[in-house]
Amino acid sequence: MTTQKQPTYAGRLVFALRKAAPLCGAALLSFGMSGCNKLIAKDLLNQGAREYNKGRFEKAERIFKEAMERDPDFVQAKLFYATAIRSRVSNEDGEEQIKTAKMAIEAYKELLKPENDARLKDRDRDQTYAFIADLYKTLDDQESYREWLRKRVELPNQKSTTKAECLYSIGVTYWNDASRISKKYETQVPGKLPEVAKPDKWKKEDIDALLKAAQEGLKYIEKAIAADPQYANAYSYKSLLLKEQAKATTDAQLVAQLEKDAQIAVEKFQELNRQAAAELSGGS
Repeated sequence: MTTQKQPTYAGRLVFALRKAAPLCGAALLSFGMSGCNKLIAKDLLNQGAREYNKGRFEKAERIFKEAMERDPDFVQAKLFYATAIRSRVSNEDGEEQIKTAKMAIEAYKELLKPENDARLKDRDRDQTYAFIADLYKTLDDQESYREWLRKRVELPNQKSTTKAECLYSIGVTYWNDASRISKKYETQVPGKLPEVAKPDKWKKEDIDALLKAAQEGLKYIEKAIAADPQYANAYSYKSLLLKEQAKATTDAQLVAQLEKDAQIAVEKFQELNRQAAAELSGGS
């Protein structure tokens, strides 16, 4: 029994070109080689999409790249190319992951060049900013992560819920900064929550750094709440940031006020979650 050989990628491409030949002939008459290349690029985009949907990201990436080369103005091919690279990031680690994440960032930034950006749909532009921010988070580049979240907030006609989500995410990064500092002064107590040393036991630079981080975080959390007062998670992190601020505060009266405000924020978080749960269950 003879085993039929599977066609190579080159063979499939030849087949696609032959299939497109009649159309290319018409395109050549009307638009020249440029028109033919545009038709081939669209066929390649469809091929790449099929490979991507099968999880063959590297193969899809190569096909999308060829589509871009055929038609340098084909923004959709550039978008798919960047997405195929990004899809590889979570499957890699170490230096390979860093390299791929940087490649994806550059591919997405290419889309934001004026000649490409003008052709992007609003949804695709928004997602491009979101993916760049997320890739910088993967690289543990916190400043760039915050920068691209801020840029996403400032996009024209940005939805208030998306603004709130981005501003909240920035606030969380500052809570992480503050929490890392206060953890240095924690003592583990068996069967109890960790106890934090009083600020007079802290280094002054740690107090200053924590207070600065907490205040920056609260600034973004308040902006998130202003953008979407129903965004429950923002109130949760408002409470956490106020508690961090209290840990590094020496004024007993101010500490009491911070703790009171933190409790009010927790109660608002719980109230919004109850409302959301009631809505999901039909108000029962």
